[in-house]
Amino acid sequence: MKIKANFSYALNYFGEADCRIEKLVEASPEDFKELQISLQDNSLLLEHKDCMYEQDGVHHCLLVLERAGYDGVLAEAKGPGYPFYAAYITGMRDILNGGLNRAADFIVRQCMENPQESNWQIFFNDRHGRAHGYVSFDELSKRFGLTIRPGNGLDAMLLDTLRRRPEVTAAELSDGIVETSCAMDSKMCSNTQKNASAVFSLCRTAELFENAVSSAQELYRGEELYAMLHGSFGLTIQEIRGHGYLSDQELTEICRVPQQVLEGGMTVRDLLTLDGLPEGASLAHKNSVFLVPLEHLKLLADTGRENFTALLDARVADIRVDEETPELLLEGVEASELDRLHDELGAHKQAEQAMGPAMG
Repeated sequence: MKIKANFSYALNYFGEADCRIEKLVEASPEDFKELQISLQDNSLLLEHKDCMYEQDGVHHCLLVLERAGYDGVLAEAKGPGYPFYAAYITGMRDILNGGLNRAADFIVRQCMENPQESNWQIFFNDRHGRAHGYVSFDELSKRFGLTIRPGNGLDAMLLDTLRRRPEVTAAELSDGIVETSCAMDSKMCSNTQKNASAVFSLCRTAELFENAVSSAQELYRGEELYAMLHGSFGLTIQEIRGHGYLSDQELTEICRVPQQVLEGGMTVRDLLTLDGLPEGASLAHKNSVFLVPLEHLKLLADTGRENFTALLDARVADIRVDEETPELLLEGVEASELDRLHDELGAHKQAEQAMGPAMG
């Protein structure tokens, strides 16, 4: 699993580093306390030293969680007398569970919904109404930075996360894949197969939706209405505009963006020269966890920006608003491009910090 951590070396500040969790172990409260006191010659680290190393700027680490606790220690220490890095991470169990839940969401979604064209998965429905999906360890590593190997601790936690899902009937690991079976008539999957009379026709569905929107318009105004239509109902800003649920003037005030952005089709390249965007306006992608402030992208020199041509040509498809700050959701580009930009800007910032203040 890939995360960011503030590592220390010999008690001196080392800074934020790229880390990959290669193995997870849970320690007793006594052993965990001992690890906090001193990492030198620690028996737990020595036992698992083979999973800790540095390669291509990435620290491959052991994660130690306190059994029945929430905090963790992330360590890279190869043996006695060898320099070690370590980070104490408060709430690490919740962070880890969040990553595992995102991976489980993806696995279940692929099993039940993904079309047949994926060349790394096989899908079929059996006569009992189950769907079967196969997702490779490599795919989980590529998408989520999650290192799954037999016996590395993360494998058991992922299986436990999957097996707690009500729609999952079986989950196993074998030969570099996660094999999952899901009940197609699960309430999480479909409420229509058990009782055909419960199925709404398209006309009835449209009628109910219009009734719900009308009720929302009576109950809410301005930002609250936008939050309901966009956040709860899932309408895009273009759909809200097209149906006239909110006027353009209301939307520009709610989303804190100029009229040109509302009209759609504006590229990131256009945004860089646009006046009127508030400080903190960020680029986002539905398949990325990162937000990249537009102002940070402007810090890159022109030559640096051109390394991200695909991202610069991406279009603004939708707008989320978080604490009065717009998040501009992009389309026409892979989420990995936004992730790459985030990493590039992080490296750029670290380089500037390392150079120190300019001499006067």
